[in-house]
Amino acid sequence: MDNKKTLIGLIVFLGTPFIFKFLHIENILLREVGIWFLLLFSLISWIYFVEKRTIASIGWKKITAKTVFVGIGLGLVAFILFGISNVVIQALGLELSQETGELFASQPFLVLMFIALRAAVVEEVLFRGYAFERINELIKSKWIAALVPVIIFMLLHLSWGIGHLIFVFFVGGLFMLIYISKRNLGMVMIAHFIIDFIAILILPMMLDA
Repeated sequence: MDNKKTLIGLIVFLGTPFIFKFLHIENILLREVGIWFLLLFSLISWIYFVEKRTIASIGWKKITAKTVFVGIGLGLVAFILFGISNVVIQALGLELSQETGELFASQPFLVLMFIALRAAVVEEVLFRGYAFERINELIKSKWIAALVPVIIFMLLHLSWGIGHLIFVFFVGGLFMLIYISKRNLGMVMIAHFIIDFIAILILPMMLDA
């Protein structure tokens, strides 16, 4: 392992999402999906051509039927936990940002599907598989390696208010715990997608019915 390349990669790829915050892109697909998949492509290229490694080094394993079923189950359990945390945060008098929900509510189904896929794939690769594995290799502490990406992910939502920050920290922490316990990136992606699919696609349709 080349520590210098690892450190440069972490700085570049965990720092780029903060640059995205300053880009004023009107097209929602480009802003919420396009540039993130470009970042994913750049990261995968870095792993293969600069680090000379494969995506197995960031927790990718062959998708099996068990992977899918466990991922779906974990996603359903996590969705319930997120709902409970949401209620607790609001009971404490802390506001949750409605901005993203209002934006998504006005989007067609296909756009929301792409956004859910992007979140499940890109965020898990970047903030769970890649960040955890590389930081853990550098400092030999899985708990610090777990905490740092969760904090970075939370800081990306800094403008959304304290209630939402607590929620994002809880969400990121739970996904990280699932990843550490299973060490299977695909499984966590599926769990993440299930949560977003229910939250931004299924529930709104049920409420509008």
